[in-house]
Amino acid sequence: MTVERDRWQDEERFWLDGPAFYRDTMAEDAVMVLPKPAGILNRPDILEIIQNAPRWDSVSFEDEIAMKHGSAFVLAYEAVAQRGDDTYRALCSSTYCEADAGWQLIAHNQVPVY
Repeated sequence: MTVERDRWQDEERFWLDGPAFYRDTMAEDAVMVLPKPAGILNRPDILEIIQNAPRWDSVSFEDEIAMKHGSAFVLAYEAVAQRGDDTYRALCSSTYCEADAGWQLIAHNQVPVY
């Protein structure tokens, strides 16, 4: 597999998987900027929220851009997530960094599309 394909698979898992994946794949100093009421979160806050948050049934990505720069990899895309009859669309970006433990998410941002 390529680094890019692996990061897209990780990105999908962040939408669909639970707390264990977050703990294993998110950097210790990771941050997320999510729509309110969540807001700006650090790793402990993210792990607390994901513990009880319902997961998405499916997600697809549109208008994908991927870029590797040194030890960083950036993904930008529009997400279309489904949970039952609910659909959520957001413009997103995620930054991964290559570390001793492998590739880890260091930053994620979502801007809802209405």
